[in-house]
Amino acid sequence: MHFESRTSTLKEILDALSNRNFNMIGVYGMGGVGKTTLVKEVGRQAKENNLFEKVISSCVSQTPQIKEIHGEITEKIGLELAEQSHETVRAGRLLERLNKESKILIILDDIWGSLDLEAIGIPLADDNGGCKVLLTARSPDVLSCKMGCQQIFFVDVLKEKEAWSLFKKMTGDCTENGELKSVATEVAKECAGLPIAIVPVANALKNKRLYEWRNALRQLKRPFLRRFSETEAEAAYSTIELSYYQLEGEELRKTFLLIGYTFICSVNDVLYYGMGLGLFQNINTLEEARDRAHTLVDKLKNSCLLLDEKEKENETFSEENEKEEDTKDSGKRVQTYENGLGQPTAGILNKASSSFHIRIKSWMVLT
Repeated sequence: MHFESRTSTLKEILDALSNRNFNMIGVYGMGGVGKTTLVKEVGRQAKENNLFEKVISSCVSQTPQIKEIHGEITEKIGLELAEQSHETVRAGRLLERLNKESKILIILDDIWGSLDLEAIGIPLADDNGGCKVLLTARSPDVLSCKMGCQQIFFVDVLKEKEAWSLFKKMTGDCTENGELKSVATEVAKECAGLPIAIVPVANALKNKRLYEWRNALRQLKRPFLRRFSETEAEAAYSTIELSYYQLEGEELRKTFLLIGYTFICSVNDVLYYGMGLGLFQNINTLEEARDRAHTLVDKLKNSCLLLDEKEKENETFSEENEKEEDTKDSGKRVQTYENGLGQPTAGILNKASSSFHIRIKSWMVLT
């Protein structure tokens, strides 16, 4: 299923891959947003358009299995490597062979940290041969700083209309019936534009009765994702939970939970609440606290666990918003926080926090 928001990104990636000056391109976005699906389509079209003769995909994950990566690449190029040979020997033979090849695209999906491509046996393309590499990750820092990608592309959640179109495709015509349609629309919104949530939830509710839809909607709105088993939304939870536990340090994790529980929508709010709850460690001045708040928010954005979002003419966690807030007297500020503004990843995650076994009361005590 083609989406307008993905089509433009796909074209830009193909253009970058056809650029002789680029040999490593990156795609990033939060877990479950559809990066893998997008790069698969990039690979398909790249081969169809004769940009590459071979397109090889391998999932890297948190703990790269070099032997498996070798196996997936060698199978595609027809190279046999002895099973018992040492990893460095296998890598050397693969490197030698790929240096003789041209027009090969290698897609390494789900990168979590620095990966020495030459040590694996993947030579980057130059005038004499080698491969072009397309990476996916959840953090732009992994792609730019740790892997040295020349260009990176962000994959956002689906727009509301796109999400609804995907949801309807999965459920069929049953969502067009009167009262059920309004409930189905709300269920789709709770999936927060994440394909990894939309598809299983829609499939689970297909041809179900109205009361089952209403029951599922209540479960999605409640802050206990363990109850989502009936609507099969655990995949979305597990995907995002993994990103949460990869955050560096308790201070950053607690900042994430703070934003999720209170629906705060600016760095200044993080500053005020963080100072009040004693979140920031080893801080002596307000300036230090403000710098720490900005740093923590940036880290959450770089982990794709916090997204800039425009809603009701307010842009949350943006520079423009911060400048406007700075002009206000913080002692007189009265803020009404609306659900959905500056939320961690999406509505589904605001409910996820309690399933991390950290409730707000216990968290406040721990600090």
